[in-house]
Amino acid sequence: MFKRFIIGLFLISLVACSKPAPNKLDYLENIDSIVMGLKGTNVRQHMNILASDEMQGREAGTENYDKAAQYLIQNFSDLGLQPLGSGGSFKQPIRFIESRLDTESTAMRIYNDDRSVDLIFKDDYIRSGGFGNVSEKITAPLVFVGYGIIAPEYNHDDFEGVNVKDKILVVLSGAPPNFNTDQRAFYSSSRTKAEIAIAKGVSGIISLRTPVDQKRRPWARYLPGVGSPGMRWLNKDNEPHNGYIQLQGSATISQTGAKKIFELSGHDLDQIFNLHADGLTNSFDMGITATLERSSNQREVLSSNIVGFIEGSDPILRSQYVIYTAHLDHIGIRTGKGNDHIHNGAYDNAAGIGSIIEIASSILSMDERPRRSIIFAALTAEEKGLQGSSYFVKNPTVPIESLVANINIDMPYLGFPVADIHAFGAEHSSLYGAMERATQYIGMQFTPDPLPEEVRFVRSDQFSFVKEGIPALALKAGTISSDINIDGDKELDNFLKNHYHQPTDDLNLPFSIEGTERFVRTGLVLGLIIANDEQKPSWNTDDFFGDKFAPK
Repeated sequence: MFKRFIIGLFLISLVACSKPAPNKLDYLENIDSIVMGLKGTNVRQHMNILASDEMQGREAGTENYDKAAQYLIQNFSDLGLQPLGSGGSFKQPIRFIESRLDTESTAMRIYNDDRSVDLIFKDDYIRSGGFGNVSEKITAPLVFVGYGIIAPEYNHDDFEGVNVKDKILVVLSGAPPNFNTDQRAFYSSSRTKAEIAIAKGVSGIISLRTPVDQKRRPWARYLPGVGSPGMRWLNKDNEPHNGYIQLQGSATISQTGAKKIFELSGHDLDQIFNLHADGLTNSFDMGITATLERSSNQREVLSSNIVGFIEGSDPILRSQYVIYTAHLDHIGIRTGKGNDHIHNGAYDNAAGIGSIIEIASSILSMDERPRRSIIFAALTAEEKGLQGSSYFVKNPTVPIESLVANINIDMPYLGFPVADIHAFGAEHSSLYGAMERATQYIGMQFTPDPLPEEVRFVRSDQFSFVKEGIPALALKAGTISSDINIDGDKELDNFLKNHYHQPTDDLNLPFSIEGTERFVRTGLVLGLIIANDEQKPSWNTDDFFGDKFAPK
């Protein structure tokens, strides 16, 4: 009841602020008409094309993705964006190695001196294709190392007291619950754990999902993606970037698989879960050995980021760039519910792409362009592990030091008239103030991340920019509805549980023009504020990510 009362008060203020107030951003001439000219129906038109069955789910490295990319190129060209890809084009082509697990080849056995246990593929464990040798077989002792992290700021070292060289780690998913949200997000990353493990000379990582993660994403949700291809971009030496080829003995195990491993090792799995839920460590040699086998079907494929820009009007600041990003790819065709196997990705992320197209269109209609230049990048292979954004920041088409901020739009759920907005990562830098100004101007409520345990700040393309020291945020539609008869929390929860990465994330889902306009207009104003500010964005003093990644 109290929450509904608070929302009611907010909605009264929303009505009062439903149109931009004059002179709130008086340094931008005609800003009101530009903002109000951005229409939700135009965003929907882009979604109708990009999320159609014809696009077959836009999986990176396929002809279907290339169709979507050509649609972006045509739109960027028609709008008048200047190309910022390779060779004077909008395309930034990327060479990838694609690896698909031969599901008939995989095997996993655990054993000690007395007996052995064969784990069952899909029931007990899953694996993906490798990026090293096509055929791999490894036998090594198992060592349990808690969360598999080293966090000096917490005096936490899961590797203290154990020798892990040439062994296979068994690690818990996530990070200690007593860590602050920022640190938990960073250390939960599988990439962070892989890099720590490789530095220790480890041969593989077996990941065990904690009860919290099991509840959030049941094992059955993983299975449709088994056998789907993974991708890593190839560097100039023809090596897969972050291919982690040293970790040959890697897998993810289910609850049943975990019980088999820990029973054979003579340890109580529930006690271990309880201990680590309290933030304690107890790494140990498990006294058992594992043999893992797999074969992978590998090939080289091409896929492209699509990149254009609007040159700034200020003779000095035009050499600095604000970059909008949204991933163009989705997960293609996989076994789904019923007879529909096309994963259309209407909200993930045709909605994000439609948003940045319309933001670009709005800025290009301005009589006086923003002071800084603005880049619009439709990124490939986000669903393969942030590959397109990783390639872009390592091979930028402008000097990396000229990128001053990233605004990433990924999977905004716009199925109801959303009246608030989240900006994951804004709290780490001066971008927070820009977000406050943008939301105040539009009349949107700026609310914190409602699901910090999902560590979403490190799970989309903005994190590639953060790791290069560039202040970044991810815009997400919130959960407050301007229609008091709609429970936004339930709407978003329903989408995440029943439609995210499912064939039903399609054009049959509800769509709110009103909510879309508020959301995308906020993204537009945010970019204009950053592009016109005298000072470029900066990390907050003593910020965890700023201290870790900003150039010294």
